[in-house]
Amino acid sequence: MQLSKLTGSQKAAILLIALGSDLSAKVLKQRFADAEIEQLTQEISNMIKVPPEIKYAVFDEFFELHRAREFLIHGGMGYAKELLEKTLGQQKASEILSKLTKEMKSVPFSALRKADPKSILNIIREEHPQTVALVLAHLTPEQAGIILASMPPDMQSDIARRVAIIDRLTPDVIKDVEAVLESKISSVVQQDHSVVGGVQALVDILNRVGRSAEKVVLEGLEREDPALAEEVKRRMLVFEDMIMLPDNFIQRVLREVNSKDLAMAMRGAGEEVNARIYKNLSKRAAEMLKEEIEFMGPVRLREVEQAQQKIVNILRKLDESGEIIISRGGEDVLV
Repeated sequence: MQLSKLTGSQKAAILLIALGSDLSAKVLKQRFADAEIEQLTQEISNMIKVPPEIKYAVFDEFFELHRAREFLIHGGMGYAKELLEKTLGQQKASEILSKLTKEMKSVPFSALRKADPKSILNIIREEHPQTVALVLAHLTPEQAGIILASMPPDMQSDIARRVAIIDRLTPDVIKDVEAVLESKISSVVQQDHSVVGGVQALVDILNRVGRSAEKVVLEGLEREDPALAEEVKRRMLVFEDMIMLPDNFIQRVLREVNSKDLAMAMRGAGEEVNARIYKNLSKRAAEMLKEEIEFMGPVRLREVEQAQQKIVNILRKLDESGEIIISRGGEDVLV
C-alpha cells in the first residue's frame, strides 16, 4: 500500500478507521450524504490492514489540507501561501495549495466571511428570503447568527428553513442568485472558496443567535416543516453538552435519568463528560454506576446513541422549562 496510489475515498476510509467507530459514525451522519456514506462504507470494508506509516501519512495530509483551507477562507490565497511557506517551506506549501485548489469546489459568496456582518446586512436586508438564506449559508456561524437575529422576526423562521434545504439546490440556481448580487458583493469582498449548506449549517447559526431569535425560528419551523424542526433540535443538543452545565444543573438532570440509560450513554462518551457525571453523583451511586458499566459487556453503537438521545431529550425538556439553562451564544442584534 502506497500513499501516492490511494484515492481520495480510500484516504477518507483510512482516516475514519483511525478515528474509531463512535467518532466516525458521528462524522458520517453529520457531514455526508447517503451515497457518500455507502461509498465510504464499501471502502472501509475493503481495507484489510493499514500499515502505521500510511495511517500517519494520511493524518498528516488531512491536517495540512485542513489548515491550508482555513488559511484560504480567512485570509485568501496570498495569506495562505505566506503562512504555509513559513511553516512548511516553499515546495511543500506549493504542493498543498495546488492539491487544495484542485479538490475544492468553487462556491459563491464565501469571501463574505471576511466582511463585517453589518456591511453584509446592508447588502441583503431587502433581498428575497431565499437569497438571504443562500448568503447566510456561506458565512461563519457567528456572522450568520448576528445577521439572522437582526432580520425581521416574521422572516427569521422562513430564512432558517431555507438555509437548511440549500444543499438541495442545483448549482445552476446558486449561480443565478450569485449573478444577481455580484455587483453588490464585489464592493465588499473578493470571491473565495468554501463548502456550505444543509441542516448542520442552520444548527451552527442557531447556536449563536440568542434565545429570542432561536425561539422564533424553531416555532416557525415546527409550523412549516415539523420533521426539519425535530432534526434541527436534535442536532442542537448532544450528550457531550453536559459539560457546559454547572454542577447543580447536572445534578438536576441526573435526577431524571434512568440509571441503565446513563450507564449505556456513558459507554460512548469521553473521559471529560464521564468525569463530570461521576463528580455529581454520591460516592455510592458512582461506584454502582461504574460496576454496571464494567459488567455491561459489548454493546451496539445504536444502543449507545439511543440512550444518549434519551438524556438529550431530558436536557431539552429542562432547558425549555427553565429549570436549567444551556448557554448557546450571545444576544447581539444589529440595529
